[in-house]
Amino acid sequence: MIKIRVDAIFIATLLTFVLLFSTLSEVSAQAPYFPLQPVKFKVVKAIWGEVDEEINAAPGDVNIPLTVTIQNIGNSTATGLSLKLVLQGPFTNMSGGRYAYAYYEGSISPGMTGTSRFVLNINANATPGEYGLKMLVDYLMVVTGVGKTLYIAMETEVNVPVLVTGTRYIAIYSVGVFPREVPPAGNFTVSGTLVNTGSKSLYNVNVSISSPILIRGTSIFIGQVDPNIPRPFSSLLQVRRGLPNGTFPLRILVTCQDLSLGVTHMNSAVTTLHVQQRETPLKPSGLVERRSPIEVIIKILQRLFQFFFGFSTSTALEYG
Repeated sequence: MIKIRVDAIFIATLLTFVLLFSTLSEVSAQAPYFPLQPVKFKVVKAIWGEVDEEINAAPGDVNIPLTVTIQNIGNSTATGLSLKLVLQGPFTNMSGGRYAYAYYEGSISPGMTGTSRFVLNINANATPGEYGLKMLVDYLMVVTGVGKTLYIAMETEVNVPVLVTGTRYIAIYSVGVFPREVPPAGNFTVSGTLVNTGSKSLYNVNVSISSPILIRGTSIFIGQVDPNIPRPFSSLLQVRRGLPNGTFPLRILVTCQDLSLGVTHMNSAVTTLHVQQRETPLKPSGLVERRSPIEVIIKILQRLFQFFFGFSTSTALEYG
């Protein structure tokens, strides 16, 4: 249904209208005709996914198809349709640009519809809700007279409503950190559970854990996750040396693929870890060490030997 339009048909404006009025004059002498008007379109449906497989779109989705169906509400046939979707946040094309293109193969007669497919990315920080995108439609309007057919290059603009939901196809549950408090250079474990909330299997599921306080992040490959079957994950991590005391964030990012549509879904969660330097307990100041009378006498004798002879009793015993 989609093809690259050959932009080789250029009709000089003056010549076009001269031929057009000539044709219409010949037609008017033989039969009534509708006044010439540009073809008008309206969007009758805009869905994420394919015509026979509609899906939800959530923040962070990559390579997600947007299928748009338009209807010709004019009184002339349109052919050679080239469609340009003007993107704004939170949408980009596959390479991060601001335009997405599609082409419609064939003609759309008055009252009939045509469907085209774009492929977009949705920013991970997108706010769920409905957005309106401008779509420019370049087309050739077909005008038929007595033995003559004209193709007039035209352009029109329509609004495409698109909905971003907060529903994710992969959910993160029961995230835990043990222990909750570690010293600098200490080890700890992050664990949790993934659940596929959709109706078909997801593939290449991967969990990554990152934070500036870690010596290195980690990546945990899960693989295939079937619907409604919990899949646990766990990883041992280590924090860097020299960290100050404080509470620091840990980011958990999950990515997965819908192979039938080529879409990459994602979800994320944030938990925290407290870093606390473990200090060696000191003896309370101001306390006098208690000794027995014999220990006191031995201590005095040691000091006398040290004063008169230059060595202590322990040294005397060693050489005696």
